[in-house]
Amino acid sequence: MYELAEDVLALLDVRESDSLARWLGERLALLHPGARWRVLRVYPATASRIKDLPKYEIFAVADSARQDDPVPAGPDKLLAESISGRRAMALERTDGQVRLLATLIAGSEVRYVVELSGSMPGAAEDERLRSLLAVTGRYFERLVEAEMDPLTRLCTRRVFQTQVDAGLRRRDLTHYFSIFDIDHFKRVNDTFGHLFGDEILVHFAQLLRRTFRASDLLYRFGGEEFVVVFGVEPPQEGLGPLERFRHAVESYQFPGVDRVTVSGGCVRITEPSAPTATLLDNADQALYYAKMNGRNRVCDYDALVATGALAPKAAPKADVTLF
Repeated sequence: MYELAEDVLALLDVRESDSLARWLGERLALLHPGARWRVLRVYPATASRIKDLPKYEIFAVADSARQDDPVPAGPDKLLAESISGRRAMALERTDGQVRLLATLIAGSEVRYVVELSGSMPGAAEDERLRSLLAVTGRYFERLVEAEMDPLTRLCTRRVFQTQVDAGLRRRDLTHYFSIFDIDHFKRVNDTFGHLFGDEILVHFAQLLRRTFRASDLLYRFGGEEFVVVFGVEPPQEGLGPLERFRHAVESYQFPGVDRVTVSGGCVRITEPSAPTATLLDNADQALYYAKMNGRNRVCDYDALVATGALAPKAAPKADVTLF
């Protein structure tokens, strides 16, 4: 017999928010054997990127892979209402079939929707189901909070490895690993004070979100260092988005400080299984080169190696667990 206590104990073994939605789908299927389930990841998008939509529209895609062109949730009325209304649970009955939508919410945003469909007698009155969703929802918020930098609200190193592995699934995109470092940030802190320095970091993170897609991976690695993992459609090159971001920072008026610049280094990810430690090291070499050669620029590791500006390093025999 199914017992909620078993799920509560099993829930504690889920250590990352990205894993929790799939775990919930599996648990809901235990409550209703034979029902089909899937996980939808929810992305916000703006009308500037997608035509003929309201200013803000919610998108949801099957979580088998991260996508840069999500499917609009609008035509699906129940899904759209669940997301916009931030409903913990929604039920729809049609011809003896039941469709259940359970949302996982962090702050003001719905991050995932777990969908269960099929024959589910008594689902609306199942107290165990409601208890499971309530406990899982609260735990999801705690996981997300632990994974986010409290100042910039970007992800930290804690979930870096798992998210990067998942983010490289789309084979139709060319992926890049990049590192940004705010130029002369110590001088800003020493001259204007740490409160102004923190304000710069907050605005810097906001510029990252505006420049890159909702499905791109953004991290604050510590201090003034940020990591972005993103994809472009061939034959586009990764320097395009990176240069747009560099220019956005250069032209932005930061409160109390006015002008700030950023340097960056990137490397193309040629294999999804490429060791993360190698990607980090190569991008860091390109960043260091940018810092030592004028700052306020973005350098591509492969281009630097091709011109002889950098000597390639031998790849490690095995990947290194970074965090």
